[in-house]
Amino acid sequence: MNQPILTITFFIVTSSFYAQQINRIEVSGKLSATNDVEGVTIFNTSSSKGTVADSQGNFILEVALNDVLEISALQYEAKKVVVNTDVIASRYLRLFLVDKVNALKEVLLLPSQLSGNLLNDIDNVVALKELHINFGNINEMEFPEDEFTKVDNKILKQGQLVNGLNIASVVGLNKLINRPVKKRFLPKEEIKLEEQLAIQYTPEFFYTNYQIPLELVDVFISFVVVNGLTENLLQEGEEFQLLEFILKQSLEFKKQKDEKN
Repeated sequence: MNQPILTITFFIVTSSFYAQQINRIEVSGKLSATNDVEGVTIFNTSSSKGTVADSQGNFILEVALNDVLEISALQYEAKKVVVNTDVIASRYLRLFLVDKVNALKEVLLLPSQLSGNLLNDIDNVVALKELHINFGNINEMEFPEDEFTKVDNKILKQGQLVNGLNIASVVGLNKLINRPVKKRFLPKEEIKLEEQLAIQYTPEFFYTNYQIPLELVDVFISFVVVNGLTENLLQEGEEFQLLEFILKQSLEFKKQKDEKN
């Protein structure tokens, strides 16, 4: 009977000893968001220690390689990131927060004349049923031209891609424009990645954090996909790597744009 107890005790003591041997370093961090970031919590679940950001979004936290950090605040979506070698080497961590979108509750219609009896009035409440509208596959629909249709200048658009890209707003981005004259449709996989990225982050997010003009956000998203965005980077827990990848692509995007201007 004493042998199992001694074994369990030894295991607990050994585990605690190794946990204490992890050497964590102090890193500086910066939160970026469209709204106030003061008081946002950054919690290291691996060490069970955390901190809060100041009014400028700055914070300091001890981390080790592969530590899992959780970022939470009422006004922002909860995030979970894994500390990688880049953070350890630079001793700097930058995190981007996304505004939380609150879902609207069910709409209720009350009779115009209330009885004054709360219980009776509640019983008379009519809840609107959810309305399902299916437009089918919009990509396969054909719409006739009307007075609101933009003039399509084919001469000026020769050599440019037009399927799914707002190319008219940018001149000569290497990987998007220097393609064969023959019209080419984007693979379904690339279109899916573009849609996922556009749903995950708003145009204002790209403008605020990466200084991408709002009218060029669609082009930039396509640029990111063409230059190596993968499905893995869009998975939960990979947001830090995703945002680092987007940052690198934004620098290249603006560099190519400036060279062509």
